[in-house]
Amino acid sequence: MKKITILLLFLSMTSPILGAVSMRVCEADGNTPFDGRDIMVGTKLTIITSSDTGGYWGMGGGLFIKEEYWDYGILSARDYNDTTLDWEGSRLPAAGDDARVWEWAEPDLGLGFMFGGDSEAIAGDWFIIDYNALGVGNCTVDFYDFDVDEFEPVDAFTFHQVRTRDFDGNTQVDFADFAVLALYWQKVNCGAVNDCEGADLDIDGDVDSNDLMLFVEYWLERTE
Repeated sequence: MKKITILLLFLSMTSPILGAVSMRVCEADGNTPFDGRDIMVGTKLTIITSSDTGGYWGMGGGLFIKEEYWDYGILSARDYNDTTLDWEGSRLPAAGDDARVWEWAEPDLGLGFMFGGDSEAIAGDWFIIDYNALGVGNCTVDFYDFDVDEFEPVDAFTFHQVRTRDFDGNTQVDFADFAVLALYWQKVNCGAVNDCEGADLDIDGDVDSNDLMLFVEYWLERTE
């Protein structure tokens, strides 16, 4: 009985702590929860990986976008460290000093970032990755926890993306963008002039009340 007790104690000290590691999507500030709305092309969001327990994250995990979605969205990490050879700005304090974030590409996974754990990690937010909407359509980001499944994502989030209303690219839909729409109001043959600088939102060849309705849906919306 004594030998069994010692063995169990040894295993509890050396085995990875298997808690619930999860992903959540936030606005660009990294704090405000994302509400799941359709987003404009050019919108930046953040994806945060968290754990409800501390300790070493066994085989680690990662966030990836498969090749079929590469035209629609991209992941990026923060502050590459030439010494540790990882993106140190994307590992948060709770993950521990020895946690790592590596850029990773693999046919089955896609493009993204791999996360490595630290035995000194504590419960909380461990990693933060930025997401940028590139094109009109849908883009799915897969989250892997290799302690749960080495081959299939344990979670995923699909972003639904529409044409931008931020025509001047100042990160907010405002009066400057409305001025662009007004400039092309009732114009036709928009296909010949870059869809009337984007004001032909429904891409039917002219700028009319339908485009105005689509525009006001995102009034004062920010892209980052």
